[in-house]
Amino acid sequence: MHASNPSSPSRHSRCARVVIVSVLLAALCSSAWAQRKSNSDLTPPARRATTVELATRLAATSEIPRLPAKSVNPFSPASWDAPDPDEQRLAFDAAENARRAGLATQSRPQRSALASVANAIQPSGVVLMGGQPTLLIRGRRVRVGDALSATFEGRAYTVTITAITRDSFTLRMNGEELTRPIKSGTKP
Repeated sequence: MHASNPSSPSRHSRCARVVIVSVLLAALCSSAWAQRKSNSDLTPPARRATTVELATRLAATSEIPRLPAKSVNPFSPASWDAPDPDEQRLAFDAAENARRAGLATQSRPQRSALASVANAIQPSGVVLMGGQPTLLIRGRRVRVGDALSATFEGRAYTVTITAITRDSFTLRMNGEELTRPIKSGTKP
């Protein structure tokens, strides 16, 4: 048997050839990579010019012509807040029929009657029950929406609690509303 020498010339020449081929391949690939055209997401300036021109035309603002002074605005006509003629006629007829029937008109305007009734209601405080404010009036618990009856100057009135805060309450009677403070029973 013949012993082989690890440092033989044929083995060195084979390693040298592999290194040289690898270096040449690396150089060839790097030059090809460098010469490769880069792909950009942007279109070339010549092709972008038409899009930019269209965008400029679309973004341009033009002067809006003024409306004539006598034109009517359809979104806010002059007669919007005017009373309805049918409602006015019905209200007049009802007042005339009440006058003919001899019905006495109210001796007190609604607002002042509500104020008098509200002054007669003396709440002792407010508590939160179930997350809702509750007004305490002479041991009775009253919530928003509850009705209270009161007599003032010989007439019975019914008022509704519409709001309760920690320091005030609001009453409603016949479409009129009035907010009153809640006064604590202690004096500082």
